[in-house]
Amino acid sequence: MKHQKGLVGQIRDVVSARCGVPEPKLEDLDRISFRTMFTAVMLVAVTYLLVPQLGDVPGMVDRVRDADWAWVPPILVMSAVTYVGAALSLAGAVPARLRPLPTLVTQLASSFASKLAPAGLGGMALNVRYLQKSGIDPAVATSGVGLNTLGGFFVHALLLLVFAVWAGRSALDSVRLPHPLIFLWGALAVLVLAAIMFAVPTVRRLITQRLLPLLRRSIGGVAHALRSPGKLALLLGGSAVITLSYIACVYLSTRAFGGHLSLATVGAVFLLGSAVAAAAPTPGGLGALEAAVIAGLVAAGMDHTIAVPAVFLYRLATFWLPILPGWAAFTWLRRSEYV
Repeated sequence: MKHQKGLVGQIRDVVSARCGVPEPKLEDLDRISFRTMFTAVMLVAVTYLLVPQLGDVPGMVDRVRDADWAWVPPILVMSAVTYVGAALSLAGAVPARLRPLPTLVTQLASSFASKLAPAGLGGMALNVRYLQKSGIDPAVATSGVGLNTLGGFFVHALLLLVFAVWAGRSALDSVRLPHPLIFLWGALAVLVLAAIMFAVPTVRRLITQRLLPLLRRSIGGVAHALRSPGKLALLLGGSAVITLSYIACVYLSTRAFGGHLSLATVGAVFLLGSAVAAAAPTPGGLGALEAAVIAGLVAAGMDHTIAVPAVFLYRLATFWLPILPGWAAFTWLRRSEYV
C-alpha cells in the first residue's frame, strides 16, 4: 500500500511539473497510532471510574432496569440531526457552494476524527482538508472553519441566555449549591488535567498551530458572512440546529429514566455545563462534560440515580455510537478522494 501511494505521488509530481502547476499543499491529517488509541482508552476508563456520582450503583441499576427504552429511537434521531446542522453551518461559513452529500458525510467523519485530538481539532483539520479538496483556497478554507467555530460559540452563548431566562426562578429556586469544598476539588482536578494535557508537546502544537490560527483567520470571514444573508442564515441556523438537537437528546435521555425537569431547566443546565467543559483539554470535553451536566441536573433537583444514567445515555448516543459510522464515513471520503 505504501509503495502504491508513493508511486501515485510520483506520477502526480511529474504531471504537475510538466504542466507548470504546483501541487497545492493540503491540510495534514493525523494518523492513528497505538499510543493515541491506548491513551484514549485509559482516559475513558479513568474518567468514568472516578465520577463521584456513581456511588449508588444499586439505585442506578434499578433505574436502568425500569427505563422506558421507547425514548431511545428519538434520541438517536436527534443525534443524527446534529450532523445535518453541522453540514448547514459549514456551507454557510464559506463563499462557495458545497456538495450536500459529501459535506454531510464529512461531518459524520468528524465524529471519528475529533476523538483523536482535544478541542475538536481533528474535526477542524478534516473540514479544512475537505474544503481544500473541494477547490476552495486554503486561506479561505481555514478562515471558513474558524468562522464556523465562532458561529457555534455565538449561538451557544445566545441560547444559554434564552434558556436561562426561560427557566426563570422556577429553576433557580430549586438549585441546591454543593459544599464549597466540592468546587475546590473540582477546580483542582480540572487544573491538574489541563496541566497534564498541556505538558504534552503535541497538544501544545495543536492548539498554537491550528486552533489559534483558525480563530484569528475567521475574523476576515465575518465580513463576507454579514454581506450574505443566506450564508449567515445557514451558518447561525446550522449551529442552532446542532445545539438544540443536543439539548433534545439530554432532555429525552432524562425522560427515559423517569426525570421530570422541564426542557428549559435541562437546556440551561446542559448549555452551562458544556460551556464549562469546553475548557477541558480532552476530546469532546470527555469527563468534564459528564461531571458538569450531572452536577447541574442534581443541583436543579433531579435524583442522581436518574441524572447519571441519563447523561451516560446521552453520551452513548452522541459521542460513542457515532465513532464506528464516523470511521466508515472517513474511509469513504478518503477512497473517494474528498479528503
